[in-house]
Amino acid sequence: MKNTFIIVLGVLALLCSGCAAPCPYWRTNYSLAQKESVEKGKPLLVLITAPDCSTCESNWCRIFSRKEFLEKVSKDCIPLLLNCPYENPTLQCSTFRDMYDAGPSPSLVLIEGSGTKIATVPFPYQDTEKCLEAIRSLLNK
Repeated sequence: MKNTFIIVLGVLALLCSGCAAPCPYWRTNYSLAQKESVEKGKPLLVLITAPDCSTCESNWCRIFSRKEFLEKVSKDCIPLLLNCPYENPTLQCSTFRDMYDAGPSPSLVLIEGSGTKIATVPFPYQDTEKCLEAIRSLLNK
């Protein structure tokens, strides 16, 4: 009962802060995002999170849900969000993590539309600008 109460309070806090709000920039369907990536000639920026990861939640609120981050990153990439729980992950999540050697959540991976991995964006993501700098640096290699 105590754990349920804490979880409910956490969800309410996120909803009130606006961090849990869905974001129109992030795609959630890998196949459609990959198709868009090929059509627009932009790589995918895949954010792998887990619903039970406090670091994922913190980074979502500080960086990945921010309009300024998403507007800038969307100029060069197709943002894709994969929510992959640690317990009982979907086959897509397991396959993706194995195929692209994605580390623990949160992970940011740059992938060509063809499916070729460009790089993993180094963690930690201190703030919006440092994260954008890291992405730009990897795209310019």
